[in-house]
Amino acid sequence: MSYEKIKEEFIKGAEEYINAKRKPFEKLSGSELEAAKYHYLDDFQDYITHLNFTLYKLIDEHLISFQTLEEANAFQDYMKPTFGMLSIKFTEGLMD
Repeated sequence: MSYEKIKEEFIKGAEEYINAKRKPFEKLSGSELEAAKYHYLDDFQDYITHLNFTLYKLIDEHLISFQTLEEANAFQDYMKPTFGMLSIKFTEGLMD
């Protein structure tokens, strides 16, 4: 499987995670909504951990094997902007 396909699956999984975590916001308002947003944002490290495990799982499932450290670093460099984009997406619309 190509790196692009892994990236697509990775993004899709991250967006599903974000949507599932934000779903309860639809039923809340006022201080309850603000508290829910606070707890959501407070779980940012859990989100990053989820992203890491998801990426490792995709690499394993698709039998990606890095033969050299350079290959592994190249993949990491390829995915780095995606992590940045998904980090922004996690907080999008919740912080002023």
